[in-house]
Amino acid sequence: MDTTSHIVIGLGLGALAQIDPVVANSSLSSAVVLGTVIGSNAPDSDCIYKLKGKGSYFRNHRGWSHSLPALPLWGLAISGIIHPFFPDSSFLHLFLWTFLAVILHVGFDLFNVYGTQSLKPFSSKWVSFDCIPLVDPLILGLHVTGFVLMLFFEPGIIFLWIYGAISLHLLYRTVYAVRIHKHLRLYYPVAKRIKVIPRPDLLSWDFLIETKEEFIFGSYTATKIKIEHKLVKKEEYLELIADSKKERDISDFLASTEYAYPFVKKSKTGYFVMWKDLRFRMNKTYFPYLSILFISEDSTYKATYTDKLYSLKSYRKVMRDLEYGSIRDKKFVNKPYLRTS
Repeated sequence: MDTTSHIVIGLGLGALAQIDPVVANSSLSSAVVLGTVIGSNAPDSDCIYKLKGKGSYFRNHRGWSHSLPALPLWGLAISGIIHPFFPDSSFLHLFLWTFLAVILHVGFDLFNVYGTQSLKPFSSKWVSFDCIPLVDPLILGLHVTGFVLMLFFEPGIIFLWIYGAISLHLLYRTVYAVRIHKHLRLYYPVAKRIKVIPRPDLLSWDFLIETKEEFIFGSYTATKIKIEHKLVKKEEYLELIADSKKERDISDFLASTEYAYPFVKKSKTGYFVMWKDLRFRMNKTYFPYLSILFISEDSTYKATYTDKLYSLKSYRKVMRDLEYGSIRDKKFVNKPYLRTS
């Protein structure tokens, strides 16, 4: 989920905590709200990897910071920092509510299509349940409704009902996602992989199907399957593609997704190898999450870019910068997330 959603959920948990008598009638109330808001955002502190470049961020985001061993450590660390400012409060209750906030952060991230590496150190596999969009308007709307009702009713009771409704929402989406997956499997029994991709609309979903020969993109609405685009797999530039994986930014990007696919484009001065994450699609055929390597015809110049590009205009600009940049061009070298070698 996005940062705004995590902040809102942290505030909601702080309100829910008022149902705990130890919290409601003491200075612990303020401490717990602080703990739940910080705890609801703490795992995303891995954004510090952006200082090393976007590639490093893609590789490490939702990794160790979202792993099972990290969850109680976040709770203990946050509670340990907050408690000295509220010395008369119960450390145990502060820890439990903060710990719950951390758990829900990772839990909600597991339910969206991006997923987490929560099984570390036992496995580096990405785990995602593919049930809710990265920003779920219903979850946000229920929280906003709860904040308004707090003006008239008991916060703890209000948010007990709110989180009950959210639990039913997650259950519905989980069951529906399984149903869609089974339905698509009936039509594509030889598919290697089927990825269900939730939209904010409860009844409209996207999907990605991989077969031996192609990727199939479509939408699923009220049991109706609509094919929107097909991408035929190509056996071209295999050596160039293999070499691109050795580049740091490309390698980092590939570590963040199991659904990256390479596209190679010949230009006047060299080649572009573009690895695109097929899970995220806009306007049917545009993939905004990508890592690009440009290599000159004589292989003496390379440049990479890794990030999200949400418009065709910005995409074309990056392509120009990569191709016509120079190591001697300080303006080019200093552009964020562009690397030259």
